[in-house]
Amino acid sequence: MRFTGARGVVQVHPTRRCNLTCVHCYSDSGPKAADELPLPVLGDLVADAAALGYEVLAVSGGEPFMYPHLPGFLRQAKAAGLQCLLTSNGTLVSPRRLEPLAGCLDLLVLSLDGPRPEHDRMRARDGAYDAMARRIGAVRQAGIPFGFLFTLTQHNVHQLAWAAEFAAASGASLLQVHPLEASGRGRSLHRAVPDATEGSYALLEVARLRRAFGATLRFQLDLAPSAALAAFLRELTADEGDELARVLSPLVVEPDGWCVPWQYGFPRAFGEPGAPVVVNGYERLAWAALASAGGGG
Repeated sequence: MRFTGARGVVQVHPTRRCNLTCVHCYSDSGPKAADELPLPVLGDLVADAAALGYEVLAVSGGEPFMYPHLPGFLRQAKAAGLQCLLTSNGTLVSPRRLEPLAGCLDLLVLSLDGPRPEHDRMRARDGAYDAMARRIGAVRQAGIPFGFLFTLTQHNVHQLAWAAEFAAASGASLLQVHPLEASGRGRSLHRAVPDATEGSYALLEVARLRRAFGATLRFQLDLAPSAALAAFLRELTADEGDELARVLSPLVVEPDGWCVPWQYGFPRAFGEPGAPVVVNGYERLAWAALASAGGGG
């Protein structure tokens, strides 16, 4: 069973620099953040990831368009045979920044947190919605396939229909619905993390919208039933000779060079020598396995 699709995903955060200080940022990124990975390290990383069986590179941040070596990084990833996806807040997208990415970027995903008032509130900046919306035309003109990433909270499932209509009217091919994560600055919004009931309503609404929009718009809901997740963890084993991508996807590379399993901010206590590897009765992937991908600190 795979929760991230049939292909292994390596998720890389090359920088924590960002022009915004969003209240829900799971990586605590912002203008004053300095963590950044050098291009030679990233070149080695994508080559190793491809050798380990990973097929998809997902670039996030921070704001990837603030990483000065982004075009070179994506070119190296494409040369390694990886499909390249990138998530951006959309406010810095411009023809000048998109032109060097021609032929290197398979999908650009723009963050969308609701209509203008809600989006600006989550982005902690008046005008953030307008700045993103104004740049959609440049993305269409560049011919890069694009979609939107909608942050699901405990209070906004009713806005999914609006988000789908906005995405379709903009010419997007994807609406990804991702639950709010209570990490980084998002810890202050822990009460807004969607519970099981809200997640169930989101599942039903996405199913309805899929029927309503047909082939016009693809939907991705980043939720999994708890029983299925428990079964996945119980069966998580690696045989000798298995590619790491089969066992662990996504593999997350943070801006300080740590490789962690499954999501940004995975507790690093599990990477310390002698740390327990059993949580809630489930065996965690041995940290030594991550060393083969160049991680572990």
